[in-house]
Amino acid sequence: MKRNLFHPVSDAILNAIRESSEIAVISHVNPDGDAIFSSLAMESILSQLGKKVHLLNDGPFKRREIMDYESRFTSIVSDKLKNSSPLVMILDCSTEDRPGEVYQSLKGNKTIVIDHHASGRPFYEEKLSYISPLSPSTTLLVDEVRKALSVPLDRNTAEYLMLGFLTDTGFFHFISDIQAPESFEKVSSFVETGVNPYELYDRLHDGRKFNDVKLSGRIIGEAESCLEGKVIIAYEKKEYESSERPGDTVYPALLECEGVKVVVLIKEREDGIEFGFRAKRDKGVDVGRLASDLSGGGHSLAAGATVKGLKIEEAKPFILDRLIPLV
Repeated sequence: MKRNLFHPVSDAILNAIRESSEIAVISHVNPDGDAIFSSLAMESILSQLGKKVHLLNDGPFKRREIMDYESRFTSIVSDKLKNSSPLVMILDCSTEDRPGEVYQSLKGNKTIVIDHHASGRPFYEEKLSYISPLSPSTTLLVDEVRKALSVPLDRNTAEYLMLGFLTDTGFFHFISDIQAPESFEKVSSFVETGVNPYELYDRLHDGRKFNDVKLSGRIIGEAESCLEGKVIIAYEKKEYESSERPGDTVYPALLECEGVKVVVLIKEREDGIEFGFRAKRDKGVDVGRLASDLSGGGHSLAAGATVKGLKIEEAKPFILDRLIPLV
């Protein structure tokens, strides 16, 4: 049964796009697959409408699945772009801090926000926002914008839309029964263009560097079971060098442990601690709300937050105190 995950795109958004000749597309710092692939899909859609599109992102491009696309983006906002007063499109984030410095350079321009996160303080006009927390990825919302603009779905765009969906759902793992019917209808439309899910799976999972695989194993080996096994804490220390984000491998491995409800990855940074949270489905823990309480954001099953000034030896008691009432 359909659950109407995708409400209609407002006329204000569609008119703003149609009336703009130049558009800056921005997604969040430390981008993931959904951020980058929703940006690339939006560029493809807007280009078919004859728009001049600028892809902006502060990076870093640490996730393996997006590294090959870094050259398509820039973190430099030229004076020429500023002076052109482009329409700004913020994708996959709905709080003002997440788009980074590139957004600050264009702040004040008319801004559209498209996102599937609901946490944090909004910074956008309601009529120019397309927010659907039930959508499993931002790329599926971008597809709704494409349909509302009557832009045909080609294979190139469909591949970007599919890649964002796959990375944000762990290749279908985080899809709920509420999300599944409409989401899989969209996946079917992507496949009909010639997109091959098997090929995309191989692209997303093959080709890791041996040392990165070993580092993931080290992080898993040093993980700690807490609160009677309901919480597992792992550590990504500053001295650990990796060409990718090890959490993408660490989280799914530790979530397989018996009795676990939440996996926390404590990432040591120069100015504090970045927490990554993943929750087990149907265990009743909303890590998105936990992250929001720490001025972060995310979904109920996957979220993160940064706490400035916190030291790594302080991180475990800090986060366990907040998890005890939740698990």
